[in-house]
Amino acid sequence: MPAIQNSSKRMMMSLISFLCHGTWRFEKAYDTIYKGQNKSHCFAAIVKEAFGDEFPEETETYSFVTATELNQMARHLQLKEGHCLADLACGRGGPGMWLARHTRASLFGVDISKEAVATATRRIPDFDLEGRAAFTTGTFYGTGLKTGSCDGAISVDALWLAPDRARALAEIHRILKPGGRFVFTTWDGNIPFMPADHRQCLGDAGFDVEVYEETRGWLERQLAVYEGVLKSKDQLIREMGKRCAMPIIKEARSTPPVIEKSTRIFVAARKR
Repeated sequence: MPAIQNSSKRMMMSLISFLCHGTWRFEKAYDTIYKGQNKSHCFAAIVKEAFGDEFPEETETYSFVTATELNQMARHLQLKEGHCLADLACGRGGPGMWLARHTRASLFGVDISKEAVATATRRIPDFDLEGRAAFTTGTFYGTGLKTGSCDGAISVDALWLAPDRARALAEIHRILKPGGRFVFTTWDGNIPFMPADHRQCLGDAGFDVEVYEETRGWLERQLAVYEGVLKSKDQLIREMGKRCAMPIIKEARSTPPVIEKSTRIFVAARKR
């Protein structure tokens, strides 16, 4: 147990250092991960096995979002044809494009990784969103979107990457129209820079929280993904290359003791 605790502490210190050294570190790290994911069938198979019926087909996401959660997001966003959805830290674009197709909304995806943006752009025809979806580089603090331009916004398992939570929520509040909803998944507590509860900071940023709940079965699924990664690490290295695979393998080794004391949450908040 002490060895696990020490490993967890080292991971935390490394993460804190990573978060504090500027956006270029994020871009470099996630470019590496997404390049590897583009080459690997093994990682998707691991997630599919861990998720079972909850696996969100088509999305090819680097997150723990489920099919049920995507449908929940669609319901709480209350979008319709002609509306605009922003996907913040969109990655390869799957969840946002699924939601845009499902709701008939237009989509703007923003991610710090040029590799992710390029991949998401290539995938637009897969979701029949030509002319309705666009992706660009940006951050939680600077999305590049116009004030009041979005009817809804989402972020899937990524808000923890914005250490300055107030600044990130202020940017999200800025881009939303009055009454627009921010729907997201993330973790409460025991992760660097994460509050024990997000409701206070959402209220301070000008949001009314409509839904705030723990996601069902999240811990079992996440641990199953990590177990699958460690069992298949040699195949992941062969498919992705060691440089691309090692961040995922290191996460699988270090994260379990952290998340076991955390709570993954689903939140829907409405701009006042």
